[in-house]
Amino acid sequence: MIAMMIHVKKLLNNQQRATVHRHSSGFTLIELMVVIALLGIMVVFSIPRLHDTLFLDDTKKSSRWIIGKVKALKESTIQSQKQYVLHIDLDTDRIWETHEAMSPESIETAALDAYTLPGDVKLIDVEFPVGGKIISGQANITFYKTGYSDKALIHIQDGNDQLSFLIEPFLTKVKLFDRYATFDD
Repeated sequence: MIAMMIHVKKLLNNQQRATVHRHSSGFTLIELMVVIALLGIMVVFSIPRLHDTLFLDDTKKSSRWIIGKVKALKESTIQSQKQYVLHIDLDTDRIWETHEAMSPESIETAALDAYTLPGDVKLIDVEFPVGGKIISGQANITFYKTGYSDKALIHIQDGNDQLSFLIEPFLTKVKLFDRYATFDD
């Protein structure tokens, strides 16, 4: 009888150890399924937000390109001590840059490799405080060796949305308006 009680006690101890060992070694299938389901729900609700930030629409892409190009040209004029020109073709919605040391072949190549505004984004006009508005053809914004540039407003449109980019002569930052802005504003 004592031997049987000792044997039962050993079996219970082994069973308790096995139970403790089994619970501390990992997750059950149900726990994993719940976690995966919760992650799936979070992804479903975050996709619209990710789509807006990761996959930029054409207007945002164009805006970033224009702002980045103006800033880069202002910095390049000071570093290289060359006069740069930002060419804006309003008829074909293309933008490119040249500088005074370029050969005629390089200037032609730059025009062929111009940045074309994507999708439905269109150039409306380029406005200068003294020269007025240019609504067709080509507008040129000059960036001088001393670091300043022509003051200009570039207007673009995507559907019903219009944006204006104010290029200040002495500031490297381009001011962005989410409407059609003029110098009278």
